Formats: sequence, C-alpha cells, structure tokens
Amino acid sequence: MPMVRNNFYLKSLPQYGVFLEVTSLGYHEVYINGTKVGDCVLQPAVSQLDKRAFTVYYDISSYVHKGKNEVMIWVGQGWGRIYGTPAVVMAEVVLGTLPDMLLSAEWTDSTWEASPSGYSYTDNWQPMHFGGERYDSRVQPEWRPASVYNASDIKVSEQQFEGNYIVDTLLPISEMPQPDGSLLLDFGRVATGWFQASFPPLPVGHEITMEYLDHVDAKPPFTETDIYISSGDSGHFTNRFHMHAFRYVRLRGLNSQLAPQGRRPQFSILNSQLIQISAVDPKEGATFECSDPRLNDIHDMVKYTISCLTFSGYMVDCPHIERMGYGGDGNSSTNTLQTLWDVRDTYKNWMQAWSDAIDSTGDLPYVAPAFRTGGGPYWSGFIIKAPWRTYLNYGDNYLIYRHYDKMVRWLDFVERHCEDGILRPWPDTERRSWFLGDWAVPEEVDKGGESVLHVNNCFLAECLADMEQMATITHHPDDAQRFAAWRERLVKDIHRHFYHPETHTYANGTVLDQCYALLQGIPPDSATAQAVKEQLLKDIHGRYHDHIAVGLVGVPIFTEWCIRERQANLMATILRQEDYPGYLNMINQGATTTWESWDCGRPGKEDRSRVHNCYNGIGLWFYQAVAGIRPDPKHPGYKHFFIDPQQVKGIDWVKCTKPTPYGTISIEIQNSQFTITVPAGTTATLFPGTPNQRELPSGTHIIEL
Repeated sequence: MPMVRNNFYLKSLPQYGVFLEVTSLGYHEVYINGTKVGDCVLQPAVSQLDKRAFTVYYDISSYVHKGKNEVMIWVGQGWGRIYGTPAVVMAEVVLGTLPDMLLSAEWTDSTWEASPSGYSYTDNWQPMHFGGERYDSRVQPEWRPASVYNASDIKVSEQQFEGNYIVDTLLPISEMPQPDGSLLLDFGRVATGWFQASFPPLPVGHEITMEYLDHVDAKPPFTETDIYISSGDSGHFTNRFHMHAFRYVRLRGLNSQLAPQGRRPQFSILNSQLIQISAVDPKEGATFECSDPRLNDIHDMVKYTISCLTFSGYMVDCPHIERMGYGGDGNSSTNTLQTLWDVRDTYKNWMQAWSDAIDSTGDLPYVAPAFRTGGGPYWSGFIIKAPWRTYLNYGDNYLIYRHYDKMVRWLDFVERHCEDGILRPWPDTERRSWFLGDWAVPEEVDKGGESVLHVNNCFLAECLADMEQMATITHHPDDAQRFAAWRERLVKDIHRHFYHPETHTYANGTVLDQCYALLQGIPPDSATAQAVKEQLLKDIHGRYHDHIAVGLVGVPIFTEWCIRERQANLMATILRQEDYPGYLNMINQGATTTWESWDCGRPGKEDRSRVHNCYNGIGLWFYQAVAGIRPDPKHPGYKHFFIDPQQVKGIDWVKCTKPTPYGTISIEIQNSQFTITVPAGTTATLFPGTPNQRELPSGTHIIEL
C-alpha cells in the first residue's frame, strides 16, 4: 500500500478555489500539507475495474497556502487484487479562475515519488479469503521516483456516489481473557468498519494478530485477520484500505502475566475501538415504532443490518465473507433500503457496474461488479428492477433512460432461452453458475423441482410489466407493446405448465409459489385465484404452523402479497414466533443483525454469515402495512401517496416517519386518532377505496374516526 507525493506551487490563492481530481485503481486517501482531506473513507466507489475507474473531486482550498504545497496520496490495491491491477493513482490539481472555467496545473507523471507505508494485504481478496491488513510499524518512508502505469484501456468517469463515512465509534463492552491466552473483545453488536488499538512498547518484530468474528463461535473461513508488527516503541493500529464485519475481536500475541491468586491477566492493549463505516447512518432515515416491542426489535434489526451492508456505491450480501453486489440480495431488499434512506447515489453507481458487466449477447453475471458466483434470473434481473424501483421511490427516471438499452438487451437474452413459452435454465459460464429459484429457505420448504422454473417465470412476468412501463416513459411504444404481449402469453403459459387443479397449487405449492402466482395475476379467473389463496392460507396455518416459510427470494414477495391482501395480522403472527424459523429466534440467540440462513446455530447445520442480506425485505411491511404509507406509481417519488394503515391485533399505537424527495411524511396513530404530516408540494389519500377516504393537502392533519 504505497504512498505517492509531489509538490505544487501557488503564486496566489485563486478566487474560486483549488481542487484536486484523483483517479485510482483501488482505494486512496488524500493528504495536503500533512492533513487528510475530507471525511470520506475507502474512496473510490466499487466499479468494474477492468473497464472503468472513477474520478473523485476534492475541494482543497482550505488546505493550501501560497507558495509550495505538498500533495500525498496513500493508495491500496483493494478490488484491484481480483482484476490484477496494481495500486495506481492519477491526480491533477485544478485552479478555479472563473465560475465556468478550470485550468489544469499538474498531472501525475514521473516527477512523483513513491514510498512503502508498512501496510500490506494478507490474503487474495477472494470470497472467504478477504484476509486483512498487515502493518509493520518498523517500516519508515523511503521516497523514490514513482513508476508510471499505462491504464489507457480503462474508461475514466466521474464518481456519482457521495462516499462512505464514519457513522459511529464503539468501545468494548467487555474484555474476556481466554483459556488459550488470547483476549476476546466484545463490542456489543455487529458492525462493518475498522478496528483501532494502541499498544505499549513491545519487543521489536513482535506480532499481534487480530481475528474478527461476527459471532463468538465463528471460525475460519468465516473470520478475517489483521497483523500488527511492533517497532519496539509504542504503536497504533488502524485499518486503512480494508474493512471487516465483526462484533468480537480475538487478539493473540499480547504480553500477559497472571496476577497473584490467578486474578485477571494484564494485557498490553490500549484504547481499542470499532470504527463503524457506512454510506447511510443507522441513526437517521425512516423511523418506526409501535406498542409491540417484539416488532420494534425486528424492525430495528433489519434497518441496522442494511446500514451494515450499504457502502462503496452498492449493497453487499455480507461485508466479510463474499462482499459481493449480488443482484438477488439487492432485489430482495431494495424496497426496504429505498424506503429507509435516500440512496439514489448508491444505485447510480451500482447500476453503472451492471451496465459495464453485461456482454454483447445480453448475458449478465449474478453480481456486479462481475465475479463468478451462483444465482439465477432473479439475480441478473436486478438490471430491470433497480431502475424501476428507484423511479417509483424517488421519482427519478435517470437510471431508466441511461440503462434502457441494456435492460432490453438482457430481455433479448432471456427470450432466446425460452422454450414452449417458458424460460428454461441457461448453461453455466465462467462468470456465473446455477439457475436458482428461492434460496436459503427453512429446511421443510421444497425449493427445487417445478418451483425453480415457476418462480423464475413469475419473476420474468414481473420484469415485463415493469419494462412495459419503462418503455412508455422512454417513448418506445413498439417495445411497450412487445413486452405487454409477451407478458400476456407468459401468464397463460405459467398457468398451463405449473398449475395443479386437484390441489389448487402452483409448482411445489410453497408459500412463494402460491403468492407469486397471485401477485402476478397467473390464475385465469377469480374462482381459481380464491382457491389458490385459500390453499396458501391453509398451508401457512397447518403445514408451516404460522412460521416464516420463504427465503431470500420469497421474503419480499410474501411481504408484498401480505401488504396488498391486507394480511397484517397473518404477518404479525408469523413475526411474533420465537422459535425456528424466525426473526425473533435470531434475536433470542443474541443476533444484532439478520443472518444468511434461518439454520444458523442449529445442530448439524453449516454455519454462515451472521450479518447478511437474505431476509431484509420484510422491512417494507412496517411502513406500508402497519403505518400504511405507500407510493402512488402514477405520481412517483411520493408526490402523491396513500396512507392506509392495516390494523394489527395487539398494537395500540404507531409512530412512523418516512423521508421523501419533498420532505418527511409522518404519521402517529393512537387508537382512533391519526396525526399525519404531508410534506409541502405533495398530497395524500387517506384510507383509499373506503367510506372514510379523504384527500389531504400538504400540512399537518389531526383526524378522529
């Protein structure tokens, strides 16, 4: 992780400021005259590094002075370790002379110097092998002429993601000496970020290892490790161009001696901290609270989990084991994330990665930036769902216009893999494998067989409905007709291939199979739809004993079905279950973030990540069902919205706030009194389609029923 530096001279301070443009293949930090510039960390955002790098702009006006100034840039290879690109940086100092004109003053070239920093990576940055950082504090700067790297085949564009920030600092709630001589620090909750610690003088070359655990029993390869090497003097360790997801840190190599009578060992560690990093602040954004503390706990865990997964211009499956921008995980929780915070910049960046990852045939990987992983159409179809949901939630059509041609290209690819009207599995490639339906379901749920094709074709029907709308928005009437006609045929073909009239079920008859068919209008008539619904409810109560019976794909789809069908009491009953499988089952086992599998911690089951993006789609239910705040697709971005709370047994009051591009919506429900704030420039419909329907202009309204 080298440092590079150069000097530049200012005869005077320009009236309109001094700016620095930095483009790096990997992470960077900027220092001007010895002071770090800005509050953002782990810049730049992720990108398809073999195709694109981002330029980050810094206002350095307050850091410079007349005369000689030094710019030093610290760089780390980061994701370049996968793409085989070295830690490369290009920088340019820019002088603002007029409001509409910038003059170039200095490019990176062979006049720059480079020096080692003492930091290096410990593993290969592959899934389950992200490793950590090794800091050798004995290393002193040795400045030498920098090498020039030719990266002319990589496109450079302006970063649209605002950046990661330090959102909290946690101190250990306990320090527990272990029988093997190590020290276990507990920070009280899982968080994504950096570890910091200071150490007293230790022998020269003495190593301390810091192993990061998302739960106390975690073992490799589900842990990561940093290394600190002492110079002989007091020292300090902090992560630089890596991050971890952890609650516990196990430190080995500390000097300790047992106190008399076997009392607590004395360890040589000082001032340890967990520095939490995210693109969103868990203390900000939308809020929800009700009279049921169990539901509050689930909401809070989901919201906090998503804050741990959203950084660097995308949302990951987990921050430590794979750290991939899975489209399936993204589809599963996008509506929750976009309800909680304004993350348009995250989706602009992430969609650029998907656009860069698509090939000329329309084939997509299952993650972006691209890497070979498992998934299915629900994963690569993120390229359609993300722009539509961003438009619906923020009223922003930028992604639709920018990436429309890539969405059509992917659907052309999908169409080539349809046979007898049904999408069939496509072959694995070097960039992707598998053709999944639902994923990470409870053990009693059969997600294989017919369910795989049924679920993926229902998803295709959903994509075609969205594409018809987006074709209309972008003035492609022929495409709109094509997608509408395709969807009409597909709906009939799904029913023909997968409906079992004798059992009133689709495919395997799972909760996902049934509710997805109902959501997409697959039953050809109301009688069939009613029979399917009744069978679905019968199975939830009898076969699954009012427990959650879906996985990554099924959670948001079942949530949406419950919202539309006003099944708030059903969902509340499921969420209040305290045994396996369920959210409270996680919480009762000490979870502070949602898990990768309902099965985590169960005897005989493979352990997985304890901070993951599988089950966070449930978050939408609190806002759209209990609080009843729903967007109006005809007036996206909450320009007009609906307020239609669904009464839940056992809930006496509800308080909710929801940020929108126009301001914050708030609603408080106390028995039959409703206090509602409609932001300026917007309108709302209260209790749509009921005798109590009324139109609300902007302002605060107190309504008694």
